[in-house]
Amino acid sequence: MDREISKGLFEVENPVYQSHDEIMKQYYDNRVVITNEKKGEKGKLFSGGIVRYYGSKYSKEIYDKWDECCRIEEYDPVRIIGVFPSNPFGGLFRG
Repeated sequence: MDREISKGLFEVENPVYQSHDEIMKQYYDNRVVITNEKKGEKGKLFSGGIVRYYGSKYSKEIYDKWDECCRIEEYDPVRIIGVFPSNPFGGLFRG
């Protein structure tokens, strides 16, 4: 069970590498912080990564977690994205 760290923001209890399609399926309609992102193939922004945090909305807390992850060298590259129909891969990237 993932841990709720603030209203609507969760920390993934056992974060593991997932493919682009697995992330799309599991975190659909959420915002996610992805670390250790792998570059995508043609037509995909990324091919996979490790989801560390997710929530149903963009909030100061999710940006704070993104920033924390950006400061951990082993997590590079790090991205925060929205996984939803109108913009499935937009977001901020640092890496």
